[in-house]
Amino acid sequence: MPGPDLHVHSVASDGSLTVEQIVSQALELGLSGLAITDHDSVEAVPRALEAARNSQLLVVPGVELSSVHNGHDVHILGYFADMTSRHFREHLDDLRVARAARAKAIVTELQSAGYDVTLNDVLDLSDGGAVGRSHVARALVAAGHATTVGDAFQRLLGRGRPFYVPKDVRSPHEVIGVILDAGGLPVLAHPGITKVDGLIPDLVSAGLRGLEAYHGEHDDNARRLYVTLAQEHGLLVTGGSDFHNESAPGPGLGGADVPESVLSALVQAAEQAGCPGLPETCDIP
Repeated sequence: MPGPDLHVHSVASDGSLTVEQIVSQALELGLSGLAITDHDSVEAVPRALEAARNSQLLVVPGVELSSVHNGHDVHILGYFADMTSRHFREHLDDLRVARAARAKAIVTELQSAGYDVTLNDVLDLSDGGAVGRSHVARALVAAGHATTVGDAFQRLLGRGRPFYVPKDVRSPHEVIGVILDAGGLPVLAHPGITKVDGLIPDLVSAGLRGLEAYHGEHDDNARRLYVTLAQEHGLLVTGGSDFHNESAPGPGLGGADVPESVLSALVQAAEQAGCPGLPETCDIP
């Protein structure tokens, strides 16, 4: 039986499917658990909970928050937080403003260089969610300036490319604090990609509760490494596909082979911590 997928993106950030479509696919696949973890956005979480109501699918309220440490992007997943918390919402609002400012700056530079892309094109693709570089990339593809989203990042928008604009975000320590203040469980996303292993002890001291060992782009060696590091630091192990759409590289929805025990341990930790985002009817698989 397929296990859970605890790292999934919808149209509320840089995915291409609605949460209703994602939940429908998760049910067809027989997944036991699903976490919608949009970038700097929780707009889709209530809809996911509603879409899965009266089903066997456990929807885990989640989010993926941006941070930077010494020039490296560090993403922190937050599970079972109180997503109505004032401090939490203010942080998301700040990130949304920063994302919008970044998108406007990128579009302005692209237009100055002769690319036929408008800010409205980009905002329309974000569907009211947190706008990001992926939406700019999709606008470039739609305008014929790139063949794929990957091509747009590789030539134009990626770090070190002509139209890269850094995002004004906080440190991972601050982001962990935001999630903890909202009663959630902060987890370091895809550490095998961000390559900040040396930072893990400091993040643990700041309140980090888990490592995403089972990620769509982690090979077997990386999985074993981060399971071991999690055990050494007394952390939870989590995992997910980091699914965005069917055409993106990496495994599809539910394709990260996350063990069922990961979901059970996460729910148990949320219960012990009294996480406010834990659904009232939450049966541990």
